Amino acid sequence: SSQTMPGRNENSQGPWAPLPVVGAAAVLLVIALESPRAPLFLVTDGVIAAAILAAAALTGLWAVALFRLGDLPLRWHLLLGAGLGVGLLALLVLVLGLAGLLGRTLWVVLLACAGVAGIVRLGRLTRRSAGIAPSVPPERSRRPLTGGTSVKGGLKPAARCDRETSAGDMVTSPARRGVGWLWLAAGPFAALALLVALVPPGLLWAEEGNGYDVLEYHLQMPREYLEAGRIEYAPHNVYANFPANAEMLYLLAMVVQGGPLAGVGVAKLINALLAFLAVGAAWLAGREHSPAAGVCTGLLAATAGWLTYLSGVAYVENAMLFFAMLSAAAIVRAGTVPCKTPRRWIILAGLLAGFSAGCKYTALVLIVPPLALAVLVGYWSAHRQRLAVFVVFILSAGAAFAPWALKNIAFTRNPVFPLAGEMFHAYPEGWSAELAEHFDRSHAPGADESSLGARVAVLWSKVLAEEAQRFGPAVFLLAVAGLVTNRNRRLDLQFGLVLLAQLGLWLGLTHLYARFAVVFLVPLVILGGRFVGDIKTPLRKVGLAVLLAGAVWNLTFMIGLYRRHLYADAGHVPVEGVLDIFTRGQAPYCEHLGVINDELPEDRKVLLVGEARAFYFLREVDYYVVFNRHPFVAVIESAAASSEVYEWLNANGYTHVYVGWSEIERLRRSRYGCPEVVTHKLFADFVSAGVLRHTHVFSAGAPAKPYAELYEVVPRSEEAQP
Repeated sequence: SSQTMPGRNENSQGPWAPLPVVGAAAVLLVIALESPRAPLFLVTDGVIAAAILAAAALTGLWAVALFRLGDLPLRWHLLLGAGLGVGLLALLVLVLGLAGLLGRTLWVVLLACAGVAGIVRLGRLTRRSAGIAPSVPPERSRRPLTGGTSVKGGLKPAARCDRETSAGDMVTSPARRGVGWLWLAAGPFAALALLVALVPPGLLWAEEGNGYDVLEYHLQMPREYLEAGRIEYAPHNVYANFPANAEMLYLLAMVVQGGPLAGVGVAKLINALLAFLAVGAAWLAGREHSPAAGVCTGLLAATAGWLTYLSGVAYVENAMLFFAMLSAAAIVRAGTVPCKTPRRWIILAGLLAGFSAGCKYTALVLIVPPLALAVLVGYWSAHRQRLAVFVVFILSAGAAFAPWALKNIAFTRNPVFPLAGEMFHAYPEGWSAELAEHFDRSHAPGADESSLGARVAVLWSKVLAEEAQRFGPAVFLLAVAGLVTNRNRRLDLQFGLVLLAQLGLWLGLTHLYARFAVVFLVPLVILGGRFVGDIKTPLRKVGLAVLLAGAVWNLTFMIGLYRRHLYADAGHVPVEGVLDIFTRGQAPYCEHLGVINDELPEDRKVLLVGEARAFYFLREVDYYVVFNRHPFVAVIESAAASSEVYEWLNANGYTHVYVGWSEIERLRRSRYGCPEVVTHKLFADFVSAGVLRHTHVFSAGAPAKPYAELYEVVPRSEEAQP
């Protein structure tokens, strides 16, 4: 048995070599059969999305070189380059956006230069990997390098050697490569992920309020930054202060495409491609054990309904999972490779975990500490060494997250605004102690979920036995089997503790939302994939059967969810890439968009009350999310007469007021609430007083219960007498 040359594709030989091409062709065929218009958008928006990520990934190859990790297989260069490159690109957009440098020409040139520089680096890597490496002694190649054995006081580090070689780097027999056909099971999920990525925001998914958050801030804030020409504080939208690595990529898509609406398709496909990269990172982690384990780990990730589901909404979890999974892979590599400089791998893992936290605050709790725990129980027998690498990991994660903390300090004086309000007492414009308390209360578990038993019941209903089955039972069964068989004590200990920590933190520190549990996939697929891919396990065939049965199970539920949203009596509704159904008011509960966008004169300015989904308005509108103080409500509560409200509306240039009654009612039924002063009677009184004129009722086909109304501010020329 001989060692592969770093960068050489060990699976490039054998009968499964054409598999990627066949699989890709099958995916495209399924997409075309489902929606003949979809391939057109994949060719246009999809190519641009891929080009942006490719430019970042290629540039990241230079960043990988800075770590001096030795001779690595090309798979490591490419995926680490993608992780570092995408993370650094997001931070570059942040920095230049804060400086007001969001010009299209500038960014097209930057991306082109980055791509060329990356191609140069890639050329050097491929030339270096074109030869064949020296063989290694047979006794060494037959014995997997597990990164340490048990000794008194802990785990001792693996022996050092000159090459960065792991067990997974060794050439394996065709029997081991024979699991390559399993990737075909991922094809339907890939097709569904791309199909839902092409659906315009606002149709998927019902559990997410049909993408409410996307239209409220995930895409809306990049739109506002682009229109303002810079990234700035938003007193009307507290969510703008969340870490936003993913949103920076969406902003870049809008910049490159020359406008917010033009960039929507590219932004959503970037999000979907990040899910594909997350699968690649899972494969990379499993590949350290063996090629078979790599395939099984990647397949467990690919067939989890969560990644397909998340590809339908321009959220941040796909990016978060990609960085987290790649961080976990680096931790695995640090233990399987007898490297000279293990701390470099830990630094790299920490940076990637920090990029994950830069996507979502929950990763600061559910990703960084659990992975830090995996490092702490890792590879060194001396407690001082364990503590040292733990600190290195935390500091590296902090460094990657720091730009977002610094941005918040500059804007709000709180590095994790709006969290930890009691600690920092930071109350910038549009915020107060009362609002901070309301935010914290709204994001805490309800009174009926306060006990441990109630929270465990929520874990069962929202994760293990949830209706949509976005985890599915197979990944849990295989992960538990991996722990029970205990084939690799160090890895089982590390990622068993990661899963246990995530479970405890999700139960104790979150408001138990199902989507927050998606981080469980990181340890689950690593544990389960290693178990199934272990050729020495007698029950391997059973494991493979469970994996494939789980894929079919998950696919069945995902197809059902897809059909409930995108099928009508006549069959599939061809909405891929069609934003006009929203901007022209043709989608359900969007009549108001057609009126406001098409019928009002261009110089009109609209104030939204009870509505924060501002993305599809094509004219100037002002909105305030539920957690920010709405100035119109404040004026109403403090005004002694209707005339004061009238003067305030005129002073701020508003010509129309849109009131979203259905959204107001929804908020009042939730923990978020809505000011009680906003009532139908209040607006009827404004009409009677001559402040407003009622112009439109929007009912979505149910006249008895309108979902919204539009009022015109009575012009001064008509001598209103409020």
